[in-house]
Amino acid sequence: MLDPAKGSDARRHAIMTLMRGALCGLLVWLWAGVAMGAAIDRQDLEAFVDGFVTARMEAHRVAGVTVAVVKDDELLLAKGFGSADLEAGRPVVADQTLFRPGSISKLFTWTAVMQLVEQGRLDLDADIRDILTDFPLATRYPAPITLRQLMAHTPGFEDTAMGHLFEDDPDAVLALRDYLRRHAPAQVREPGTWPAYSNYGVALAGLVVAEVSGMSWEAYAERHLLAPLGMRDSTFREPWGPQRKQAPMAPALRERVSEGYQWVEGAFRPGGFTFVGGIGPAGSLSTTATDMARFMRAHLNEGRLGDVQLLSPDTAREMQRTHYRVAPGQPGMAHGFIESEIAGYRAIGHGGGTVHFVSDLQLIPELELGVFISTNSNGGQALIRGLVEQLVRRYFPTEAPAAATAPDDPARYAGDYLSTRRPYTTVEALLNHDMASVHLDRDGRLVLSRRGRQVRLVPAPGEGHFRQADSHESLRFLADDSGAVTHLAVPEPIMVMERVGPLANPRWRLAFLGLAGGVFVVTLVVALVGRERPPAHRAVVRWAARLTLLAAGLWLVSMGLALAGVLPITQDVGLAFFDFPPPAFVAAQGVAMLAGAASLGALALLVPVLGEEGWSRSRRLRHVGVVVLLVLTLLTVWQFNGFVLMA
Repeated sequence: MLDPAKGSDARRHAIMTLMRGALCGLLVWLWAGVAMGAAIDRQDLEAFVDGFVTARMEAHRVAGVTVAVVKDDELLLAKGFGSADLEAGRPVVADQTLFRPGSISKLFTWTAVMQLVEQGRLDLDADIRDILTDFPLATRYPAPITLRQLMAHTPGFEDTAMGHLFEDDPDAVLALRDYLRRHAPAQVREPGTWPAYSNYGVALAGLVVAEVSGMSWEAYAERHLLAPLGMRDSTFREPWGPQRKQAPMAPALRERVSEGYQWVEGAFRPGGFTFVGGIGPAGSLSTTATDMARFMRAHLNEGRLGDVQLLSPDTAREMQRTHYRVAPGQPGMAHGFIESEIAGYRAIGHGGGTVHFVSDLQLIPELELGVFISTNSNGGQALIRGLVEQLVRRYFPTEAPAAATAPDDPARYAGDYLSTRRPYTTVEALLNHDMASVHLDRDGRLVLSRRGRQVRLVPAPGEGHFRQADSHESLRFLADDSGAVTHLAVPEPIMVMERVGPLANPRWRLAFLGLAGGVFVVTLVVALVGRERPPAHRAVVRWAARLTLLAAGLWLVSMGLALAGVLPITQDVGLAFFDFPPPAFVAAQGVAMLAGAASLGALALLVPVLGEEGWSRSRRLRHVGVVVLLVLTLLTVWQFNGFVLMA
């Protein structure tokens, strides 16, 4: 039998253990309740946002900002900062001034898609070509393209933008179907594999909505999204010309749209209205901060705003669930929402950028918190960075992510990585590429260089897993079956970075073209001062020399014209969209074709040169070297799609 005293002690011990466990559970539950339901003091929030925004407006040259913060189905803050129109002296007013949030428009398109899925009128896994039966969609791969893939940005399209994504002429804005037909990108990978952000793919989804609903995208958005939510100061229409054969933006709204600005030569330069209507479902929204607060509240409240049920609770939850990841543990894609980790919490949202406006919308469902911020100047990216994270850390602090020991061989991750979100088949490849370089610092720690920033990578638990030291954002290096590192999964799940060698690296290619240009200059100078004497004995060799000099000269002219066409873009980014390609760049392509033909001619005449007895051996070798450089220049320009003329 058991000793009664010992049994009593055991019972007391068990009871105390249960009580301690219950107390710990209660504390955890209370903490979670505080984190999820804690009230934010409105005055403190306003003071925090005021300090954050105003300090950065001057530092980053931003003329105007609008902000909205919602929590627990309430609007906590809606405030405007600075000017909507500097010349007219019109301030930004949160419930009056319309901003252009760019790609945040896509969340409305995906909400529309989910409405039609809920009604049984769309199937996320059906081939969209079976819906758009009269729309010619040229694809490289026979696999279906589905709405599910479009939501995850995995239809396999390249990403192009220059010369067509934005317009500054109201009479040049194409109808959605016409735009999609004229500016179809190449399908460069099989659908459902690697992600690559696609404005075109979202616009296709908008065309599907229009086709199934029997109304234009703009009309559908007004009737089924904006009006039900009471977003009276929002529209997808723009003040386009009569060629659109649709009613333009109402004048009462147009007069309240903020001007967009660039900081040029020490002053704000107004940019006028930027049209995105040709690809409207991907980016043509104009809206106020208070209207966006209503949209955020609906999505944070399982599709409901007041008495309006925009989506059923099940559909709203399904839309916000993670459906695609590049790699386990990395942020993924919900149905159109981009997942991220902000201050230890799962966030879903979307950024947006036009020529002048930069915006961000983030929802943290666990906290029932939503933040929208939009700026009317192209310096806004630096301003909005960190707002949501600092706000969350201020009111809902969490512990820092766990660290891990450094990898045994960090050098295996060093290299250059190129984004899948890029042009593959057009001359844009020369100018539009997102590169990331990873290298070891003097202490043997990994450093990431990307988009003008350098940040140290801190080891995190898991193979190939790191976090950025400044933001704790997650990155993961991916390896193939042999263990070779092939990709870098960055915090943005809308793309992945492909590891590339020097031959595929755009920076190395540009550096080579600069070197080749220098050699061609020296070659022409030497020929002009007459140091290459005596002339060749045979006429064919003399023609080979002349053709080589002609090719070198033509390449120099082509490079000069290309620079003349591109340099103005560094002063006015709008030129990349409104007036690309510029005449000088088109001329550069034409001259490059002549230079390429002359280079091939010089290569064809290389054999007679090698047997020319009137030239010294060193002169023959120099000639061979120049011809090889001419041909390599031809190949490099070809790799940049330099001979592909843009419409």
